[in-house]
Amino acid sequence: MEGFDTTQVDRILGLAQQGLRSVVLLSLGYRDEEQDWLAPLKKVRLPVEEFAPQIG
Repeated sequence: MEGFDTTQVDRILGLAQQGLRSVVLLSLGYRDEEQDWLAPLKKVRLPVEEFAPQIG
């Protein structure tokens, strides 16, 4: 998942009128293995030392 346009998300959800703003998106659910052409491909993961050096 790539970045997201906070301005558009805030506008669509009407967040400004509620005194709120978006800062993060969370995707939930399961992929459709039959329809997702990426499902059978090998996953690419960064080593924890590269992704979060303070943890690794």
